[in-house]
Amino acid sequence: MAILGILEYPDPQLRLSANPVTEFDVSMTRLVDDMIETLHASKAIGLSATQVNDQRQILVMDLSENAEAPEVYINPEIIKKAAWGIVEESCLSVPDIVGNVFRATKLQVRAQDQAGNLFERELSGMHAVCLQHEMDHLAGKLFIDKLSIFRRLSIRARAHKKAREKKAAA
Repeated sequence: MAILGILEYPDPQLRLSANPVTEFDVSMTRLVDDMIETLHASKAIGLSATQVNDQRQILVMDLSENAEAPEVYINPEIIKKAAWGIVEESCLSVPDIVGNVFRATKLQVRAQDQAGNLFERELSGMHAVCLQHEMDHLAGKLFIDKLSIFRRLSIRARAHKKAREKKAAA
């Protein structure tokens, strides 16, 4: 297993939409294992394949206290949303930014596991919020897209400045 590099905004790869997984092979299993290791190493609760520069519809989450219960969702789709609310979010791909986002806090989701078996699950609270956040990544969207235009412009200016400084230092 390996810890993968995480793309950071404004990297244009983050804006690409992921493709459905059609082959449940060794390559896909290796990616899932590496994503789980990367998730745990970063001490985050969710990670999408697009954040590690892979364009497959795969996301992993682990909301357990000791990072001992990773969940894998392949080709996820939301069947039902309910109980909307404002939640605070942050993102590995947009470091040091926190914002309030309007999301459903109850979901019914359908996805596949690592073997390709279809399953349905009901999620609530932070599990539901995390899944939507990661599914947004699979569609090329970031949580900051849901913030006010003024906040987005400020974040974009800061991110572009940081990217220029990083490039100049290299």
